[in-house]
Amino acid sequence: MPNKTKRLIKLSLSGFFSLLLIWSCENDPASIGLDTLPTSDILNANSITEKIYGLNQLPDRVVSDNHNNSASAVLGYFKDPQFGIVKADFVTEVTLSNTKLPSFIYNSETGEEDANKFFPDSLVLHLAYGYENWYGDEKAKHKIQIYELAERLDIADSEHRYYSNYEILGKHYSKLLAEKEFSAFGAVADTMTDSIWGSLKNAPYIMKIRLDDELAGKLFSLSKNQLSDPNSLKDAFNGLYITTAGPENPANFTGSLTNFSMMQGYSKLVLHYRKELRELSDDNEEGKLIQVTPLSYTFPINKGARFFNRYTHQYTSEVEWESTDASRLMVQGLAGSYSKIDLSEMITLWADSLSNNQDSELAYGISGVDLVFYVDTLQDIDELRTPISSTLSIRHQDENGNPVYAGGTDKNDKAVSAFLYPSASYDKASNSYTFKMNQEYFQKAATGEIEIKPFYLYLPASSYNFNRVMLFNKHEEHHPKLKVKYVKYSK
Repeated sequence: MPNKTKRLIKLSLSGFFSLLLIWSCENDPASIGLDTLPTSDILNANSITEKIYGLNQLPDRVVSDNHNNSASAVLGYFKDPQFGIVKADFVTEVTLSNTKLPSFIYNSETGEEDANKFFPDSLVLHLAYGYENWYGDEKAKHKIQIYELAERLDIADSEHRYYSNYEILGKHYSKLLAEKEFSAFGAVADTMTDSIWGSLKNAPYIMKIRLDDELAGKLFSLSKNQLSDPNSLKDAFNGLYITTAGPENPANFTGSLTNFSMMQGYSKLVLHYRKELRELSDDNEEGKLIQVTPLSYTFPINKGARFFNRYTHQYTSEVEWESTDASRLMVQGLAGSYSKIDLSEMITLWADSLSNNQDSELAYGISGVDLVFYVDTLQDIDELRTPISSTLSIRHQDENGNPVYAGGTDKNDKAVSAFLYPSASYDKASNSYTFKMNQEYFQKAATGEIEIKPFYLYLPASSYNFNRVMLFNKHEEHHPKLKVKYVKYSK
């Protein structure tokens, strides 16, 4: 910082920077990232901290389908005192277990159809979720409603995705296949208890909902071709729309959100049927029933079965949009709000200080850059499960507004990560999240070698994450901070 030391100190006095501390020269340079320098060359090591302010933004939509390894399904309605109302439901297909035909269509012993010995019993939807994999009032009672889709879903791949604002109106039949009362803790009909959950804390609970018998008969009557080819199956049975009815008394209903595991094989559609064995008379007439064998066939929900989430939000006035004067940064999953942080002005202030000035005998190096955000614990609401997210992610956005890896490319086309880790863990002691910026990125960004793009705060896997975080922003003491650690050394 040959020509900039006085300028930086002057800026700190005028309010842009505040000098935090002067490190002792006894500090091992290796511990601050400059281990290639002789200790004798280090003149001093300083730290400068600047206030930064972000702003809240809202996406038009987010990708919410299962073309993602972390995909899950969220269901429910939650009225958050700070954020407002979020409603979540989902659409799913089913697929075939394998190419082998089920026994009610094909008799493996004879190689022929043998349907007259088999009869449908029931069709049951399995939905799996884990202990405390819910948010809000765990005992709030919702009415789950399940419908059959009226049209086939388009193919979803890396180029054709499903989004959180998908319009479902007119795309399912009006007939209810099932309607069940459900709470996150108690499941259907309050069948879950403390003791049962105690034995399941490391395993999923499988909630089972019996669907309409007419649909069971429809699937039981599928043809050989429809039960041997997944595409033919999806032509015959488009899938399910799973939602919740709106609360009868919204003013007095808080509600909850539940996260269902969809990609691990626990969630599926099971057709139960039976094989009947009867006595045969001398003239081969069937008579008395002598044996009933219960059987089942599974239609799995997996990568071969498309599913996606739908989300709607109604925000309160607590959320201040598009202003760095907002008192709080509001970060929410499920296509909810995120926060934009622009560090370009602060980073470029270091341009002259970090340039290679051949006329100076001194040089400056960056030993560490911390970006710190402090949590407003008002988000903890009595009697509700609203835990602070264990991690917070920082990203850039692509041209479509989707979160992407934060970093840049230098003049040699080398990709440089903006941060050492793309996420920061919540530190309870300091009540904060701290992102560690990559020193190489900071120096190259400051000198113009890497374009400085805005950063965005998200929850990890935000398309399926029902958590939210409130961070202080325009606050006298707990505002976000950019802390730059640097050393001055002789060339």
